[in-house]
Amino acid sequence: MSKWTEVRDGMLAALDASDVVESAKQQIIESLSTEGMTALESVADKFVTQVQAHAASETGWNAIRDKFVLPLLINGTIWAIKFVLSKSTSNEQKMHRV
Repeated sequence: MSKWTEVRDGMLAALDASDVVESAKQQIIESLSTEGMTALESVADKFVTQVQAHAASETGWNAIRDKFVLPLLINGTIWAIKFVLSKSTSNEQKMHRV
């Protein structure tokens, strides 16, 4: 057996790989839930405001689309993403936030 194999096996034995993976997953979910959603919401809010302002110059279906359909679709998608992220957070992590 080579020295590298011994070193690798020793490192894997010292680290519980499942703990590292779980920790990384929770950290990614936490980052997406906070900074990621804040950035996404600010972009979506600006876009929705511009689309709704543009609706005043539209008529028919395009006015309805710009005033109601697109804003509802965008805000609904953001809500769904936030819902999924909140359900993806472990109970232990939720307890640490309280």
